[in-house]
Amino acid sequence: MDKKNSVQFELGEKQILSINYNDELCGYVMIHFCSDNIVKINGIYVFENYKGKGIASSAMQKLTTLLQNNGVDLVFIQTRLDNNAVVHLFDKTGYKLIGTNYHEVEMKDNWVACNDLSGRLLNITEIAYKLYDGFNYLSNEQVNKIRDEHKNANLVLTRTKKKR
Repeated sequence: MDKKNSVQFELGEKQILSINYNDELCGYVMIHFCSDNIVKINGIYVFENYKGKGIASSAMQKLTTLLQNNGVDLVFIQTRLDNNAVVHLFDKTGYKLIGTNYHEVEMKDNWVACNDLSGRLLNITEIAYKLYDGFNYLSNEQVNKIRDEHKNANLVLTRTKKKR
């Protein structure tokens, strides 16, 4: 871990929170406090054998409530354009797709979503430009167009042979 990240974890600016289900560790969430009232979720991971149980939705809702109760106004998160499962999670948990940004590591565009916990009409777009290099604001029409382009991206057909 580089020194900058190490210091950020030591100061609590970055944190890893566990996700538990039936008293078992089943995943984790990484968050980054960009300021006292703005947080980026850097990842939410549910281990493979726990997927499909609503754990991610429950964890996102609990995290959102925890952040709101601790004075956080805005929460940002990003995911790949073709990650429809996570986009659906955003929809279910109150996060709105507001644009895209170029992800240097993945070398492709990602969705950027935001949840305004305060309802105070903060300038979300301006903040997103500061938080995400290459942020590109999108209108609702543009968001829907990109969603349509990627709507079948995660569909996997699994066929089993019938026993005769």
